Amino acid sequence: MSEVVNILIASVGGQGGLTLSRVIALAAVADGKSVRTGETLGMAQRFGSVVSYVRVGKEVHAPMFGYGEAHAILGLELIEVSRNLHYLSNGASLFTADELKPPISSSLGIADNPRKADLIKEICSKARKVKGKVYVVSAKELAAKLGNPRAMNMIVLGAFNREFKILSDSAIEKAITQLLPGKKGETSIKAYYVGKSLNIVPIC
Repeated sequence: MSEVVNILIASVGGQGGLTLSRVIALAAVADGKSVRTGETLGMAQRFGSVVSYVRVGKEVHAPMFGYGEAHAILGLELIEVSRNLHYLSNGASLFTADELKPPISSSLGIADNPRKADLIKEICSKARKVKGKVYVVSAKELAAKLGNPRAMNMIVLGAFNREFKILSDSAIEKAITQLLPGKKGETSIKAYYVGKSLNIVPIC
């Protein structure tokens, strides 16, 4: 593993992509690591594209990285994952929720409504070109069972950290509690451990 791990988070506004990047950043600091973050937002409060960049390592100087440089992509929505696959580096891993939020153009009949199976097939096809691994998680369903559907971001984080092991559980708990006090924080911590307990294997 590189001394600096580049993580890209692909989501739409309202899903908690920014919260996910901040949990990773705060946990990295708590673990004594260097971290830098950056993001590009498109109507982040309501259904716009949200791309967050997180770099964690011994010494990190810049927040952004370029195409072909992400060691991992954490996805909260399949269309946004598909749009950002050009960031995958050779041998990278992708952890995504199976969530699909069709664009407004689909609901208006301007464009075809994409299908989950087709998107996952496309994602696998592109990932294979860089020898990447793709993990798909039923994150929203699992989070809903905990009483907090928005905690799907923490389930994806748990699945990622199970494989990458770059953050301690205690640091993640501390970061979640700091950002999400009260019941939201409690269910988010539970969601993280649900994700970490999943014995998932790459689908491609």
